[in-house]
Amino acid sequence: MKLVDTPVESYALKGKTIWVKREDCCVPDPGPPFSKVRGLLPHMKKLKKEGIKTVGYVESSISMAGWGIAWIAKILNMRCVLYDPQYKETPRLLKIHRSKWKLFDPEIRKINAGMIRINYNICSNRFKEEFPENSVMLDLGIPLEETIEETAKVWRDTIDSMKDKPDVTVVNVGSGTILAGMLRGWKSYNDGMIIGVTGRQSDLIRKTKKIEKKSKKSFGGLFINPLELYNSGYNYTEYSKIDTPFPCHPYYDKKAWEWLTDNILETKHKILFWNIGRMI
Repeated sequence: MKLVDTPVESYALKGKTIWVKREDCCVPDPGPPFSKVRGLLPHMKKLKKEGIKTVGYVESSISMAGWGIAWIAKILNMRCVLYDPQYKETPRLLKIHRSKWKLFDPEIRKINAGMIRINYNICSNRFKEEFPENSVMLDLGIPLEETIEETAKVWRDTIDSMKDKPDVTVVNVGSGTILAGMLRGWKSYNDGMIIGVTGRQSDLIRKTKKIEKKSKKSFGGLFINPLELYNSGYNYTEYSKIDTPFPCHPYYDKKAWEWLTDNILETKHKILFWNIGRMI
């Protein structure tokens, strides 16, 4: 199974041309339209080689991670256990994702909906008790080193292949894993700035330090730090209603596109928008 080389497309926004890297297209059907799978696939292959037979994951109301994990586990003949939050009124997106899970026969463990990190800690203990050997619970948001490395390669190849280089790359920020990969691939000022727009309200100083640490890059000695972060103004489970000229995820990438729409007239920069995922 091979992932897809994704195109760079161009769209007009308020009279400017915006290049869009369609990383939402990197996964073939029936996998999720979600670029973190670039790192998830080699990570799970490595786990299988190491003798891991069972993987677990605690889902949220909007994440596509469980879909990707179940899909790859089926391909690799691994056991997959998904912890499924139960709501009084099930979010529409979770209903869609549950229908996708069923294609790959994961084992579902129903849990009470609540603060996801607390749920993760509880479910991790349950998972270890149920599967004490040859098992791994994957972390929330699947913030994998392999995803950082694969993103670095794709971003580097994309920048190198563009005849007219962007001055700025704009991307949505969740766990910061994708952005950390872009920073790892960054080499010089000719690569332009990288602007991250958070999907939820965040402490930007703390978030910046976390992303730089993940990227294994230090910019303290440089005259210009290539990274800038901005809050989108949204909470995690809020979504953007803005229209986009390409398929885009309202809980993630659309928040960054909305920020770009609001701020584009303030810049003369050539812009690349990095589209991580889309809704089906």
